[in-house]
Amino acid sequence: MTTSSSDERLDLQLINHNGISLPPVRTNDDLQLITRHEVIVAGAGPAGLEAAIAAAKLDASVLVLDKRTSIGVPVRCGEFFPSKEEILNLLPGSSDFAELFDIPFNAITNTCETLRIYSPRGRHWEFPFRAHVLDRVRLESHLAEEASKLGAEFRLGRAVHVFKHGEQVSVGPTAPEAAEADVVIAADGFPSSIASSGGLVSDRYTLPENVATNYQYFIDDLDTEPDVTEMYMGCQIAPGGYGWIIPKSRTSANVGVGIRASFAGSLRGREYLNYFVHRYPLTRHKLGQGTIRTMIADVLPVDGAIPKTYAEKLLSVGDSAGMVMPTNGGGIPTAMISGRIAGEVAALHAKKGEPLSGYEVRWKRALGSELCASARMRRFADIFMRNDRLFDCTMRILRADGIKKVVTCKIPKGLNVLMNLLGY
Repeated sequence: MTTSSSDERLDLQLINHNGISLPPVRTNDDLQLITRHEVIVAGAGPAGLEAAIAAAKLDASVLVLDKRTSIGVPVRCGEFFPSKEEILNLLPGSSDFAELFDIPFNAITNTCETLRIYSPRGRHWEFPFRAHVLDRVRLESHLAEEASKLGAEFRLGRAVHVFKHGEQVSVGPTAPEAAEADVVIAADGFPSSIASSGGLVSDRYTLPENVATNYQYFIDDLDTEPDVTEMYMGCQIAPGGYGWIIPKSRTSANVGVGIRASFAGSLRGREYLNYFVHRYPLTRHKLGQGTIRTMIADVLPVDGAIPKTYAEKLLSVGDSAGMVMPTNGGGIPTAMISGRIAGEVAALHAKKGEPLSGYEVRWKRALGSELCASARMRRFADIFMRNDRLFDCTMRILRADGIKKVVTCKIPKGLNVLMNLLGY
């Protein structure tokens, strides 16, 4: 295995976005400072950008704030995005949002047709599952440009906070620099300081068993199966989570592990990733001779959505609201859907006084049952995931059809009976 820089350098390195020119978004550096907006979006990921687009389409004045200096950089995920057909099968209530899943061609680096899943003892099952591997920088740049064309303004490069003055709410890096808002949309990722400011999160939100820490290398000079995405289970490589190989091309892949601290043994987080790449018998021959180009790390919520996603003048979307599928770690489609709904509800509240509670009704209709089912299965799976032999046996009983249902957030019939009997 060769690396392009030292381990210390890799820890700090940002994803190379291949010289992409980011869109000419409207920023307050170019405009007269406006101190009041109908909708302020804190966070410029997929959820926040979709919220900005939706609110701007309804003629709301929109300000997007993000601590990053560039849209989409650094990338913080595996960039795996199911095809439109797979998303509509996964989330049948989301059909009204189908156009969100038409990804621009230049934001797709590869398309996979098969998902292959390995048990802790090396058995594997596979099934058809069409998914795109994204270029997140291009995708988010495209969304930011669309929001900007609709009139949304952007302020980048500084972390922001919520400030309350009686009934007024403002958002900014400091109180003197904050802009007042009719509605604030918390799209600042996990854990969300903006959602916390509105009392929307509890201690359960950050319990060790409900948080996955992800470590990922982008590895080049490989010989991949470009149409196959692979998931690996087992305490040796990913206690409480799984490992993945997501091919971005025939010669490169996003390779990572997601672990939960409450399941981890004596190894430190990144050591699990290095073991997966260098020493794990099922993967070392696939990955060991590649060249590590970059590394990223991030945390994800894996306990389903927070109990309440709206408060006075506040909505929470995407990862900020816990809207990640716990049994597969997917969060981009749910982020885009919740962002679109939040943007529309926020604009209608600012313009016509419609209640913010409508946001929770709408997102639950679109994806609530699947998020709930996925969270239930993850909690139940915790029984088995501490023991590789038991987990392997469970996967053998489920076989390909059952495993596919679990991954796509559908509870297999027999499993549902058992979960109900045991109180899950």
